[in-house]
Parts: sequence; C-alpha cells; structure tokens
Amino acid sequence: MSEFIMVKAKETLSSLKYLEESYQNEGVKRNFYIRSEIDKIVIGNLEDKSYPLYILVFSEENSAKKVEYIYLGTGTKSFKDNNITLSVSIKQKMSNISIINNFIYCSEIDLDKDFDIASYITIEKSPSLVKQMNFIVYPPYKSLITLEERLQYNSLEEEKLLSPLAQRNEYCIKEYYFSSNRNNRGEFQRDYERIVHSRAFRRMVDKAQIFSAEKGDHYRTRMTHSLVVSQIAKGISNELKLNMFLTDAIALGHDIGHTPFGHQGERTINDILSGNHPLLKDTIKEDGFYGGFKHNYHSLRVATRLEEKYIEFEGLNLSFQTLDGIWKHTKTNLPENCISNFVQSDELRKYLFSNPFPCTLEGQVVRVADEIAQRSHDLEDAFSARQLSVEELKDYLLLGKMKELKTQIEEIETSFNDAKKSNHFAADYDELLRERISSSIIHFFINDVLNQSKSKIDKYISNDGETKFKNNGYMFTEIIIDFSPEGKRLCDYLEKIISKKVINSSEVSLFDSNGAAIIEYLFRAYYKNPRLLHKGTLNRIMQDFRKVTKNVISFEEGDPNIIEKEWKKIIQAKPDVEDIDLVENEYQEKNKILIRNIADFIAGMTDSYAIKEYSSIRK
Repeated sequence: MSEFIMVKAKETLSSLKYLEESYQNEGVKRNFYIRSEIDKIVIGNLEDKSYPLYILVFSEENSAKKVEYIYLGTGTKSFKDNNITLSVSIKQKMSNISIINNFIYCSEIDLDKDFDIASYITIEKSPSLVKQMNFIVYPPYKSLITLEERLQYNSLEEEKLLSPLAQRNEYCIKEYYFSSNRNNRGEFQRDYERIVHSRAFRRMVDKAQIFSAEKGDHYRTRMTHSLVVSQIAKGISNELKLNMFLTDAIALGHDIGHTPFGHQGERTINDILSGNHPLLKDTIKEDGFYGGFKHNYHSLRVATRLEEKYIEFEGLNLSFQTLDGIWKHTKTNLPENCISNFVQSDELRKYLFSNPFPCTLEGQVVRVADEIAQRSHDLEDAFSARQLSVEELKDYLLLGKMKELKTQIEEIETSFNDAKKSNHFAADYDELLRERISSSIIHFFINDVLNQSKSKIDKYISNDGETKFKNNGYMFTEIIIDFSPEGKRLCDYLEKIISKKVINSSEVSLFDSNGAAIIEYLFRAYYKNPRLLHKGTLNRIMQDFRKVTKNVISFEEGDPNIIEKEWKKIIQAKPDVEDIDLVENEYQEKNKILIRNIADFIAGMTDSYAIKEYSSIRK
C-alpha cells in the first residue's frame, strides 16, 4: 500500500490520551475525534479500509515547532454519534531523534509551512515511506508453525530393510513441519535435495581445498572433496545398511559453511571475530562478544538462516539429524556460548549438545569418510604439485607400524611393472600410479572402518542396543563407527606427512598469506564503510537489527546523512548523547550484528569472487 494518513497533533491535545491508551494496550482500537470540517471531508473521502497511520505529535515554543514523537499504526474512518471519526490502532511510539528526522526527510513535511494551516490531516502517497514504517511497526516474520503442531513423519517401505540402528523417516526431527509434504518422499531425501539446490553448495565449486583453483583444474575444490566424501560415506553406509539419503545429505552439506581460501580463510575470520586481530581490539569483549568462527558452526547458520528458499521460514529446514552430522563432522571446540551466534533454535541447540560426537551412525560414517577423503586426495594433490614423490611416501612408511600400507603400494608398483612387460599402454604411467595409490589408500581405510564398526555394532546389539537406541530417542551416546586403533594411527601419520610436505610448503604458505590479506582487507573495508556491502547483506542487517530494536533506518531509502551518522555510531558501538528510546546496549548489539553479517558475506564468497571484490574496492 502506498497511501497513508498523516496527522499533525499538538502535544497539548486532549484526545492524545486515547492514542496512548491504544499503544499501551497493544493496539486496541480507540476513536480519535476530528474537529476541523476540512479534516472531516478528508477522512470522509477515504475508502472503507484500513490505512497506515502516522501521527506527528509536536511542541511549539516561540513559533518554533518540533516533533517530539510519532505514533505509528493503522486508521479507519468510522462514525460516532453521527460524527465522522478515525478508529485508530497504535502499534508503535517512536521518540528516537534519528527515526523522527528520517520520517520528516522522507515525507517532505515542512514543520513551519505545513503546520500553520487549519487542516491537520492529510492523505499522502509514498510506497518507500510506508515500506520503511511497516518495518518499524511490525515485528519480523515468524513461522506460524509451532513445535506442538509438529507431527510424526510416516514410515517408508524402502527403509524396512535397513539396519535396526539406522535412522528412519519416522525418527526425523525438524523445526518446521508441513503435513502437506509428508507423503511425497522421505525427509532425509528432502534434506539431500535442498542442500544440492542451495547456493552455498554451488559455491563450493570455486573454494579451495589446499591449492588455489588457479593452480589447475585437476586439484580438489570443496565441491570435489564433498563429492568424494559422499562416495566413501555411501559405500560404508550401504555395507552397514544405514540410511543412504541421510548419509548423502550430511556428506554433501558438511562444508557448505566453508570460507574462500581454505582453512586460512577460516582462521583469518576467526582471528577477527575472536579479538585476536587489531581490527576489533577497541570494541571486543572478553566473553567472546563476536562469537568466533569455524566452518562447521557457520554451516549451521547457512542452513538455518542464510539460505533463502521458502517464504514460510528461514533457512532450509533440514532435519536435526542432518544438522548434527554437519556440525560434528569435525571438532566443535569454540566456547559453548558461541553457538547462539550460529543457531537460533533452543530445541536444536539442546539436540546438538546431547553428545560431542554425531548422534547418528550416518553422521559418524561421514565423520570418518571426511578423514579418509582428506588423506587420499591431499596426497594425490601433493603428488600432482610435486611436493611429494611416491618414493618419498614409501620412505615415510618404513616405520614398522606403517608396513601394511607400504606393502600395498609396493604391490601396485609390481603390478605396473608386470603390465609394462605385457605391452600395456598408458598415456602417463606416473599419473596412473598416483591414482592407484590414492584409490588403494581409500580402500585400505574403508575396510579398516568396516571391520572395526561391524564388530562394535554386533557388540552393541548383543547388549540390548536396540532398546537402548530407542530409549535414547534414536540417538547414540557412544562412538560406534570409527577406525581401528591401528587405522587411526596410520590416518594421523599420513596427516603429518601432508602437513610437513604440503601445508607448510612455500607454495601453500604464499596462497594462505594472499588469502588472509584479501580477507583482512575486505573485512576492514566493509567495517569502515558498510555501504560497500551488497544490497542483500544490507537488507539482512536491517532484519537482524529489527529483532533487537525498533529503531531501524532503511539503508536504501533513508536520509543519507542520517544513515552515515547511524553507521558511525554502530561502528563505535556507542550512541550519541541525544539518542533516546534505546534498548539496553543497542549499539553494541547493532555492532555485533554488523560484524557477523560481514563475516557471513565474506564466508559465502568463492575464491574468484573474493579476489574480484578485493580488486574492485582497491581501485
């Protein structure tokens, strides 16, 4: 709606008490009597519908007029004792100077000329102003679906042959439930599909694993890494008769919160948000005011808040089982009070903190599959980058505890030599050898995990584990899917080799250094001048502001001078002396929201986009 009713009311007007009564009683309707015949005609010409209503209450001293506060609500023409009146419902009362001045700027009202006429009521049109005021008048949208309305999902015929310890559709827990969807397909299948169709998933195609995409097309990205994790996890899950859709959803979604420039990007943002970087030294609080950053934590925020696919709720509405597996695929070692920066739902937080490891076997499968994938393809990338040779790898495996894997590699070499004697042709024997070694490593660890896990599953079931599983709400309180002690030792040892030969190499160090410099520059630029942020991020910041205060000014439609002053106060995390009608720590909260949304924006970038944005701002 673009039309609205604007009323100018002197603060001594007796009928203001009805407006205040309406406001104090959460918008209860009250009559606002009209004395001016001109105003009666104006109201009488209105249609029989509700209009946005803005009542400017002003004071007057020595002919100088000043708006003291504004009532915001709705107005409808009505009749009382044959007299025309306004039936009003007051939703907000704004006395904040910035909000008042912004209203005056956007409404083009003149406090001298427009207040010196006999009529005090006008009908105006301004879609922009109505949009801004509606943002203040009405609280942020909340789903109408309550937890009490959430029903149990149906059982699926195709899941009846799964292991008794597998997750099933009827065990699924989601924050929002839609009965119209429940008979279409399984909820874990929905999770998988929503992740695959998400923007965060698509962006992983240009986010580095270890080496930059500029290094070459054959090096792993977050996308190809996630696909390998999915392939390994599904192989294990299928052998153990676990839920494949849940396994795949966790595997494909486990890195959707990752930053550009690999783990260095993650470390850089965490340094800034943890107060270990000079940028926020002046405003950071000792209790972790900004909440730190880790990609698995941020994956929760991406899935529950940042992705926009539905009008009914924020995020993707993934199952708690999927979110639990995504979060716990790696260490969850930020302070516990930081989780509120990434997850809004109290019920989800309670579910996540029930165990320090994945609550489902499917989540535990992905956790080990992620390690297997990293060991195998990081070695393969190291071979391709000539940071490590096959002979060097064999030398590292001379230790007695590593003998089994060394033997497998030597058997592969022997088979290659035999093939050459039989006139087998390959375009690149060295590359083929490296591929076979990588495949052998995957095969070795998958077998190790399956042997260890089958033994644990059998022992768990023999000790009445099915009953325990059910009584625990279909959640596990111990780790069932894991490497054997020997397998874990070898996996950790291969990680040391990668760290020694690749992660600490000059090439990767240069890539990390450049990535850190780009992220630091972008963070500083956005923080010092938030107007550089893109429209979607600015809109999200406004939405988050509105959750903590009604004092919100549109960064797109508001008075540019007021907006600039507002940004300065937010960056300093302190109001000006003339600011009134503030909630407790309002500007500290706004500062926190700004910082978190900058982190969201940068974390969502691909490597190429971050470099492009960096180059664009530096011009």
